Order: sequence, then structure tokens, then C-alpha cells
Amino acid sequence: MSARRIRVVLILALIGAGLLLHAVRLRTAVPGWNERAKPIATRVTPQSEVARRFSPGRADHPGSADYEALARHLMEGFANYRTASGERAHYPGEPSQAGRSADGLEGFSRIFPLAAAWLASGRPGSIEVASGRLDLAQAFARGIAVGTDPNHPAYWGDVGDYSPQLVESADIALGLWLAREQVWARLDATEQARVVAWLSQSLQRQAWDGNWQLFALTVHRALRALGADVSRYDERMQTSWEILRSLYRGQGWFADPPNGFDFYNAWSFHYSLYWLQQMDPGFEPEFIDPARSEFVSTWRHLLGPRGHPLMGRSACYRMAAPVPLLAQIGQPAGLRGTPAAEHARGEALRALDTTWSWFISHGALEAGRVTSGFCGDDPALQASYSGPASCLWSLRSLVMAFAQDRNGQLLDAPRSPLPVELGDFRIESSVPGWTITGSQALQRVELTIEGNDAAPEPPMRRHGLLERLRESIVHAPRRPDNHAALYGRRRYASDLPPGRCTP
Repeated sequence: MSARRIRVVLILALIGAGLLLHAVRLRTAVPGWNERAKPIATRVTPQSEVARRFSPGRADHPGSADYEALARHLMEGFANYRTASGERAHYPGEPSQAGRSADGLEGFSRIFPLAAAWLASGRPGSIEVASGRLDLAQAFARGIAVGTDPNHPAYWGDVGDYSPQLVESADIALGLWLAREQVWARLDATEQARVVAWLSQSLQRQAWDGNWQLFALTVHRALRALGADVSRYDERMQTSWEILRSLYRGQGWFADPPNGFDFYNAWSFHYSLYWLQQMDPGFEPEFIDPARSEFVSTWRHLLGPRGHPLMGRSACYRMAAPVPLLAQIGQPAGLRGTPAAEHARGEALRALDTTWSWFISHGALEAGRVTSGFCGDDPALQASYSGPASCLWSLRSLVMAFAQDRNGQLLDAPRSPLPVELGDFRIESSVPGWTITGSQALQRVELTIEGNDAAPEPPMRRHGLLERLRESIVHAPRRPDNHAALYGRRRYASDLPPGRCTP
């Protein structure tokens, strides 16, 4: 074959390969795959200051001033990454399978409850950021007005069955209820009507069984508390509640299909149940109050000064682990002001301190955002449904703490030791089949899942060259399946996380 013919064949082959690649991407590409945000360092409240305030080696405990600095750092990150019209925030990181628009919505919705809790606690309405003063109520009211306006180019999109908008509607609704005097009241009647219309779509859509049932329930109770007439959805919401109740297995534990028992019980189920009772004080106290108490009696043993045994999906929500202890503060009402209540409060705050301190010192924050792994970023632990801002659900413990705190009365309160700081223990929880052991000398907590085989231990699969090559071809997430390593091991320990991390 002549050199000329060889060149022609090669050119045709390259053209064919390009056409094939184009056809593949038409079928698989995630919208906005190549539009990646660049990290922007926070300048007013830099990461170094937050790391100093939450150093595990500090002599005293963090107080309200330290938590305020942490919140300002995170809200400055939001200011750095939000869009010009304010309805989204595009954080740096690996995109999700939902695409850039949905990822940007998460960047807005998942930090909104923190800003709302900050405002509801009576803290300043504006904070200093690199670009000047950020009026929090104005910024979030504007973003919500834009995002819920179907005639605006930046509209969040209709809420569909099993859609990202359905998930995020719950945080939008919660934030509006928390900051009802600052954000909701700022919207005019037309804007409020559009917000109600957009959120009400969630009350009509299909959701997966498990923690997804809580999204519409949260929206329903928030809208009702804000004065909207949502009575036509009452029967449907009762069905959602009955579906959720059918997953209750006792001792405070819910099965969450298809994964069974994991940390979602803490940072999803009991978080949402707490807010449902805050928005509707008469909501199911005979069930929720004892379920929470029973759950906390076990859960409190998982938290220690070296973090907690990390297992299960979405482990980047790790700083939300203290949520059940914070929800339990002051429960039941008759114990308030007693030594038992004071100890419970001190223990919840100690859990909050140690959790945030340990993970911040191990890379949980970077450039005003929450990273995607056990410590820093790790795509091997990032599910395909998770995007750059998904891990802001870690802030749920801060949302709860700020909402309960006024004038430092909570965050400056005395601390009490965690169980592992008081002595060795062995706790058996029969419902999930978990045994939790603690070593006071090592400050180590270990979780044993009795139903799992002792050996061999499922290995963690890395997000390596092959996965990155596949992603570059299809322009969509192709991350390794680590379900076996995250759920199938027999033992998980606070000092031996299965992902990339230096204890």
C-alpha cells in the first residue's frame, strides 16, 4: 500500500473514530461536563483561621465565636461561587450525573438552611466577603425569586418524579421556614405565590421509598407553617408518612432501601423528623420522641475525638453525625434544667466540637467548600449522583446548632465528655446487628457488623486512570462501585477509615 493510501486510510479512521465518539457523547454526556469552576480561596475568613480555631490540640473547646467564623467561611465560599443572578452556586469538584444546572441548585439549596439558621439566631444580617458586604436575606430571597420563576432563564426547572429538584425542595422549604421573618417576608405576594407553586410540585411527585419520603413531608409542613393552603395534599402526605413508618425497625432505626442500615439514620431520618416537629409541634410525638431517645442511646457511642467509624454511602456528610444528639437536647421537656439535661447538652456539644475539629484537620474543607471524601476529595467515594456541592449536607449539624443558639447560650455552654472519653464500653444494637466498642486509652471507636463475614475484607477500588479515561470519552461520571467496601466489611474503626485518609 502506498504512503498516500495509508494517509487516506488513517484520516478516514480518525474521522470515523471522531464521529463514533461524538455519537457516544450525544447519548451519555452530562450537560455542562466541561464547565468546571476553579477554586477560590476565602480571604475575609481564610481556611487557615478556621483550621486554627478548630485545631484538635487547642487547650479549650470551640465557642460561639469559632463557630461563627466557620459559618462565615462557608458563606463566603457561597458568595465566591454563586451565579450573577444568585439562584445557583457552582462549586469546584467532580460533576454529578444530573448535570451542571442541578449541581448548581445544590450549591444554593444546601447552604441556604445554614444562612437561614444564622439569621434566625439573631446574628448579623450581613457578613463581610471578598467582594464587600453580603446581605444574606437579600441574597437568598433574590435567588429563590429567580429560581422559582418559570419565565426566568435561570429557572430551577419543574419538579419531576425522583428528580434533583424534589430533593432540594426540602432544604429550600426548611430555609424559608427558619428565616421566615428575614427571607420569606422579603418576598412580595407574587414571588411568594411562585415559591408556593414551585414547592407544591414536590407534593405531587413520586419519590423513592426510604429517606426520600421525608422531602415532601418537610415541604408540606413548612408551607403550612408559612400560611399556604396545602390541605389538598394532606391525604397524600399521610400516605408518605405511612410508607416511612413501615420502614421503622425499632430502637430508633429505619431501614433505608436498598442499603439497609447506615448513617443516613442520623443525618437524614432523625434530622428531618426533628424539623417536622419544630414546624408542626403536634406531629407524632408518641412515635418520634421515644424513637429519637432510643437511637441516641446507641448512636452517642459512635462519636469520639478521633472522628467516628465511617461506613456506608455519602460519607462526605460526615460532619453531620452529631445531629441526633443535638436533636435530643432538652427532650423531653420535663428534663430541662436537670443534671441529665445539662449532661446531654454538654455531650452533644462535645460531639459537635470533636467531629468538626477532627475532619477539618484532615482536609474536610477546601476553598470555602466541603470536600467529597472521608478526609479530602476522593472520587472513589463519590457516587455518580453526587456533585461538587452535594457534601454541603455536612452542614446539617451546624444548621441545628445555630438554630438552637441565641447569644452564645448554647455554643458557649460547658461540655461533657463523650462515652469513649469516660471509659471502655461494648454496646450491642440488635436491630441493625451492630456492636460498638470503645477504648478509652486509644480514644478509638470500632463498629462491628455482625452479619458480615470476617474475611476476606472487601477492598476499596480506586478512581484511577481507567475511570478517568472512560469519563473523558463519555463526558459522564464513571466512578468505581465501592458498595462492598462501604457496607460489606465486618469492622470499621475511627482510626482506620477505608478511604484515603491519614488518621
